[in-house]
Amino acid sequence: MKRFISLLMAFCLCSTAIFADVDDDYDDGNDYDDGYIYEQNGAGDKFLKIDLLGNFPLNFGKQLYPGAGAAVGYYSFISSNIAVGGEVDITYNLSLGLKPLIIVPITFGAIYQPYVGKFEFPLMAEIGVATLNSQNLNYFPAFTAKLGAGAYYRFIEGWSAGLNTNFYWIPQWCKDSKNNDNGLFATAAIGVRYHF
Repeated sequence: MKRFISLLMAFCLCSTAIFADVDDDYDDGNDYDDGYIYEQNGAGDKFLKIDLLGNFPLNFGKQLYPGAGAAVGYYSFISSNIAVGGEVDITYNLSLGLKPLIIVPITFGAIYQPYVGKFEFPLMAEIGVATLNSQNLNYFPAFTAKLGAGAYYRFIEGWSAGLNTNFYWIPQWCKDSKNNDNGLFATAAIGVRYHF
């Protein structure tokens, strides 16, 4: 009797395989297409960035030497290619008399970032304020505008690294308009970004 029940159970299991609906197009799920387009970034994605940069004065002649600096930024995507946010930079240059010029711009704006595969190409435009400190003289608030471009490689999902450059315009407007001045700077930076 036990042998009969065992054979009956084996027959039932085999018969389910015979009558099962077989899908000839099934291929273990590796090429499953659910119709959703996966993008590098989406609305609500954010990133933090840290840059180490060289700061190059453009319109000071030989009165100001190239310097260095650092930048920290935070951005949030409102679509797959557009992010809004801001940055704080700290730059340091020496004058001809070896007096330091320290500029701290705080800017807010937008980034348009197309991408190809794992390469991202941010283009940014920002405005804000800056503080200038030179020879114990402070100038605040100074208007500042910044345009930038870069190229980053997303080597893992949460991290990217790359290069970027920015152009700064920092005017200095005085009560006597003949004392007005324009500071033009360019930066070249290497940076990392943490995406979350």
